Amino acid sequence: MRDYRNSKALLFCCFIAMLSVGQICYAGGKFVKIEQAQLDLVGDKALLDVKLTFQLSPSAEEALHSGIALYWDVAIILKQKLWRGLWYKTLFARTYRYSLSYYTLLNNYRVQDEYKKSFRRFSTLHEALVFMQHIRTEGMVLDGYDRNQCIISVLNISFDKEMLPAPLRPVAYFDKQWDLSSKERQWCE
Repeated sequence: MRDYRNSKALLFCCFIAMLSVGQICYAGGKFVKIEQAQLDLVGDKALLDVKLTFQLSPSAEEALHSGIALYWDVAIILKQKLWRGLWYKTLFARTYRYSLSYYTLLNNYRVQDEYKKSFRRFSTLHEALVFMQHIRTEGMVLDGYDRNQCIISVLNISFDKEMLPAPLRPVAYFDKQWDLSSKERQWCE
């Protein structure tokens, strides 16, 4: 019985050490950052132009080259204040989904826009990431837009860890190298 308790304690200590090593070894910052976002109004439509700093961690790049597709959701919400700022009216809300995959036989990378059902192929990973750094939406129709108030824009880019294979998901939730999402950004124009 004593040996069982000792081995249980040893396993628990090893588990804690593995989690700590994952936190200590990684000293970098975020991999996806929103550098610039601009909302242009044309009549009752809005155009959003976003510039990102976008790179993959070594773990994500290794998974990509192993045939695992990576998915990001770009959530855009445009809203205005109602009744002295106590409530908000949503003018537009949509989530765009993008995926990045590597095709070994063709030796190229594919960036797919799941909303438009279109894709582009690139010969290098750098070219694919440069393409993903610029997002420009088509005319977003604003319902009930009041021209006397500013539009509050909310932009969030999140990496979908649930699309990873089941054995890789637990690692992705605890390892900082899989933190491929941006911080939410809000601004008023």
